[in-house]
Amino acid sequence: MSIKNLGIIGGGQLGSLLAVAAKKLNINTTIYCDDVDAPAQNFCNKFIHGRYDDKVKMQEFIKEIDIITYEFENIPYETLNEMNKVKPVLPKPSVNRLIQHRIAEKDFVNKLNIRTTRYASIESKSDMEPLGDFLPGILKQLQWVMMVKANTLLKN
Repeated sequence: MSIKNLGIIGGGQLGSLLAVAAKKLNINTTIYCDDVDAPAQNFCNKFIHGRYDDKVKMQEFIKEIDIITYEFENIPYETLNEMNKVKPVLPKPSVNRLIQHRIAEKDFVNKLNIRTTRYASIESKSDMEPLGDFLPGILKQLQWVMMVKANTLLKN
């Protein structure tokens, strides 16, 4: 399949870099992003602003492109799955679903015999009591929050 127009969901730094790289390969890009001020709009051929659950905007996007990729993991699985029914989404939506859940992601990688840092699932403060040897450490939100806003340094 010859790709004429790459659809990129997300308009941040990675979306910008993808658009620039695609242009060098003579591939047009259409960015779909929920941020009206997304920087990637300065590098793509077409920019579509809309919420990630806006079915009308999604259809507008899908009509423009041949294949879809995404720049970050917090795109709703349902959105990618619906788009994948019409145009191929790579990585597959199931990959996105896995990487949205930090424990599932780490468990998956460790089952492949690729070691990650030590980790534990924390649901309440009492879960931390037996984990003193993990400190200092980083407490991360389990899912659905941008990484830069979901990390807390724990010293003791």
